[in-house]
Formats: sequence, C-alpha cells, structure tokens
Amino acid sequence: MRTFKSYFLYLPAIMIFFLSCSGDESADPVVPQQVAVLSLQPVFNNMMNKSANKQGVTDPPECSDAVPAYAQLSLTYGESEIPVNVTVDILGNENGYFTAFSDDLEIPVPAGSATVSVTITDFVVWSEGSPGDIIWAAPKTGSMFAEFVSMALPISQNLQAGSKTYLEVPVICFDERQVNLYGYYLFDLNTVEVSSLCFFANYCADDGRHYTANYSLDLYLGTSNAGTPLYMDQTPVIGLGEHYYANPICLAVPTPGEGIGNGEAYLYYEISIKDWEGNYGTAGDYKESGTLSYNEVQALLNDDGTTAEYEHLFINCGEGDTPRDTNILLTVDTENINEDNLDTKIIFTDDRSNPVGYPGDPENFTSLVDRGMKVYWRGQTKDGNNSVIIDILEVERKPDGGSMILESISKDDRLIVGQVRNEYVSGLESYNITIRIINAENTKTFTIDPKLQMTGAN
Repeated sequence: MRTFKSYFLYLPAIMIFFLSCSGDESADPVVPQQVAVLSLQPVFNNMMNKSANKQGVTDPPECSDAVPAYAQLSLTYGESEIPVNVTVDILGNENGYFTAFSDDLEIPVPAGSATVSVTITDFVVWSEGSPGDIIWAAPKTGSMFAEFVSMALPISQNLQAGSKTYLEVPVICFDERQVNLYGYYLFDLNTVEVSSLCFFANYCADDGRHYTANYSLDLYLGTSNAGTPLYMDQTPVIGLGEHYYANPICLAVPTPGEGIGNGEAYLYYEISIKDWEGNYGTAGDYKESGTLSYNEVQALLNDDGTTAEYEHLFINCGEGDTPRDTNILLTVDTENINEDNLDTKIIFTDDRSNPVGYPGDPENFTSLVDRGMKVYWRGQTKDGNNSVIIDILEVERKPDGGSMILESISKDDRLIVGQVRNEYVSGLESYNITIRIINAENTKTFTIDPKLQMTGAN
C-alpha cells in the first residue's frame, strides 16, 4: 500500500450562504475584456430547508457575535479546472458582506471565448485575529448540514468576459466539534506537517475463524470521542476477486498540538464491524477503540519515509486467535556445507508452535503464516562464529510454486520481509531462498526451496 507523508493546507468546515449584491457598481473599475472578476458575498439563508427537519438532522450550530474579517476559499476554473486557493478580506455595506477585490479573483477568459466556467469548492469565513476563529462555512453536497441550505458546494457559474459577477452562495455558522457534518474532514486552517495513517481489520466469528473485515472507522483528534472529529464513517473498499478482500483505509493526520509530546496519545479511533454478505454474513455488534501517539504513527512509516504499513486491528478475536508475524531462522553449518548436503547443513526453524514440516528437511519444511501479517527470514551460523556472515540475498516464489500466499517481498539489510495477503489462500506456496556465506577466505552461495502455508480457512 502506498501512502504519502507531505504538507497539506487544512480547511475547516464552515457553512455560509452567498447572496447577490444589489449595490451600485458604477464606481467599480473597468474590467478588461480578457478577464472576468468574481466577488462572493456570504449571507445566511433565513429559510432553512424543511426537508432537513423531516429527516431528523442535527440542529445547526449557534452563531457567534464575531464580525467577519476575511474569507479563505478554493475554486477551479476553465476546462482544465485550474485550482486557485485565496485568502481575501471581507467588506460590508447596507446590502451585506462581500469579498474585496483580489487579483486572484480575476479569472482569465480563454482566447476566442466570451465566458469562463468557475466552480467554488471550499469557502470559510474568519473573524479578526491571527488567525482568528472560523465563524461561518459553506456546507458540501452529501454532508449532514447540506440539508439546511438551498445550494451546497460545489457551486458552478459561467462568468462573462469583461464583467464583475457577484456569486450567491448559502452559508451557516461553524462549530469545529461538528466539522465532519459540513462535509470537511480537516480541522485547522494552517499549513502543518501530516503523516499517513492506515487501518486494516480482521473479524473473528464466534467459532474463532478469521475473516477480512468490513467496518466503519471514526477518527478524532484527542483521547476520546469528545475530541475534534477528523474523519467519520470511513469504510474500506471491499470486493470479491479470487478471494474476499478489503483495502486498508489510509488517512492524512497532523502532528500533535502544542504541549502534547510525541509519546502521548493524541488520536482516538473507533471501529465498528459491518455485515458482509457472502463473506462472514451478519456480524455481531462488535466495536474496537484505542488511542495512538505520534511515535506510534511514525513507527508505521517505512524507511523511505513515504509508504506506510497499517494499524492492524482484530475485532472479536481472543488473545489466542490474534494473528501474528512468523519469524523463520536458518541455522547454517558454515564449516561443512556444500551443494550435496544442503538438506542436513541448513536447519529451518520458526517461532510457530504448530510447525507443519521438519527442521532437518529444508525442502519440505513448511512455515505457517497468518493472513495480513508478515514473515521474516534471518540467518545465523551453527557455531556462533561472528566473523562469518549469513546474508539472505533473495526470497522468490518458484515458477511452479502453487498458491500465491505472499503479496510482496522486500529486503532490509540482511533481513528479508514478506507481506502475507489479506485474503485467505489455501494450499502451499513453494519458494526459493538464496543465502550467501561470507567469511575472510571466500564467499559461497546456495539456494534451497522450503514452503509456506496460510493458517485458518475462509
């Protein structure tokens, strides 16, 4: 799974309605013919949609007495949907509030065309201060609070070349504790460092059988569900290929706030199991919750600093049922090994309590692995001679290797790491493992072919 650590601009959810400006435009400067000037006017919708009340939607938040000072908005324009992010002052007159003139809101009109299309995708209004407080926001289509407005974001308009257009957009007051209800997930309007955080879940039926889980994830900034919602009701992409599968849920999360150490809990998650017809069917009312520190988030990042592993959760799984990684150890008689005696001079062992094969028979030694987990290969000398190095060069599935249990294989120094598939795979997978013995006198390379088998059943 590939996710990214980068820098994002967080936009909190705010709901605001834009009304057309009926003021005298005669004092406005002449607009060049090759551009269209856009002005937005946040105004509250006094006629709440009655359909929202019929559906039992949560009441919108109360308004503050703060005076709007500036707006932060995002838009795209033209056939190429060129993005624009702009912060602009809010002005007011007897007709209401409206955005001040900004070069960024001079939208170029394509040569040979009389109009240009513009789509408003984000809009929030702040009070005075550095940075002040968010007081209004425009809800997005599909959000809970979108029911309270006559027209939710995104809002599109064709602008006429050489004109100044006042675009009407509905808005409501903002409460950061309900940010997800506006259709925004990100909570703070600052450029902050963020990291990837991925989740994956298994579900254990009452008989102890493991399944890839379908679930709903809520993530909060804090140590309980009283914290600031970051992501609500996130569900994985699930499906049926050769086996039932679910993709990990990967989210961007910020660094801890001021005064919170990297080792302190600052993220809280809740996961609820969902039914999955055809896989495990109807599930019980099972939930898992927990907290994460920034150190734990960072520990999931791979060495490249961009890709990340997932936080693996087990729902309704007892301690004995919990899947775990498999560690395979190759103990090599470096003094006496040659091509004719590999089966007796390389001893395979692993840390599973239920081995399938025999340590003294590498070709038929079979290590058990759990789906969604990892398998590690390490080497050591039989006599403990530290001057001799066992370097595992490669683990590769044989061309006629049978089942495909491993999803990927990577090398970390002299350690090989295999990622086991998330879905159940029956049968055996045969693979070649190539080792190199390095000492002061010479270097020898050998290849042997043990097997893997996945535990459980689908």
